[in-house]
Amino acid sequence: MNIEIRHLTKKYRNGVTALDDISFRVGNGVFGLLGHNGAGKTTLMKALVTVLTPSAGTVRLCGFDTVKQGDEVRARVGYLPQELAMYPSLSVFDFVNYMAQLKGVRDKRAVQEVLEEVEMLEFSKRRIGQLSGGMKRRVGIAQALLGNPPILVVDEPTAGLDPEERVRLRGLLSRYAGEGRTVLLSTHIVEDVYQLCEELAVLRKGRLFYAGTSAALLEQVKGRVKILRLEQESQLIELQRKAVVLATTYESRGLTARIMDESDLYPQAEPAEATLEDAYVYCMGGKAHA
Repeated sequence: MNIEIRHLTKKYRNGVTALDDISFRVGNGVFGLLGHNGAGKTTLMKALVTVLTPSAGTVRLCGFDTVKQGDEVRARVGYLPQELAMYPSLSVFDFVNYMAQLKGVRDKRAVQEVLEEVEMLEFSKRRIGQLSGGMKRRVGIAQALLGNPPILVVDEPTAGLDPEERVRLRGLLSRYAGEGRTVLLSTHIVEDVYQLCEELAVLRKGRLFYAGTSAALLEQVKGRVKILRLEQESQLIELQRKAVVLATTYESRGLTARIMDESDLYPQAEPAEATLEDAYVYCMGGKAHA
């Protein structure tokens, strides 16, 4: 396995437990890490790339321990944090070249190659401050690809992007993973995981709720998703006390609730085809908590 996480725990001095006994493994391909804000995804990623030291447990990348063999780990991992500090006055080429120097990559052809890989070579002379959000994200991936690392760790790469740029970035990550590498994709956007990942892990309040294939997670909710028509919002409030509400849609006459009916408590509800988003919201405890 390219990434092996065993009993990973991170407790901060203020008493907050960000990660609580997390264990799972990641092989080749794109692996999804799902969870709401505050679930512990970013803390986990920082532990993977040696930015943060765990309180307990171990993380191994390509067989190397992130605490005891940090240099070996950093040489084999590319990292795109959710917020990458960029210098707006630098050109695209100069910024990526600067990042290359920090990583010990001296060959400027390597800078051109990663810019070409993310479709930014033609914009190499443009200043960072003149780029769109999607272009900045592509530059971020370019610097993560420097040195051709076997593992790429990306934190919320498509958040806030328009649909076209999201599709473009998903294509970049898919191509990179298709060359026999590992991409760990942290996101709260279920569609990204659905399109890219055969396997995923779901974090909830610092704990591992699920780890396995997307298909197996979806199987957990198949046949249990129903559509229930309601006349008043007060009925919805009552429903949320008894069932997991996956989604609600307001209409001109009342509203409809998409629910998990695990015990056939609502025979009047209509069956619906389950989706990965249904499974994810169910993991998160329903619409009110997701």
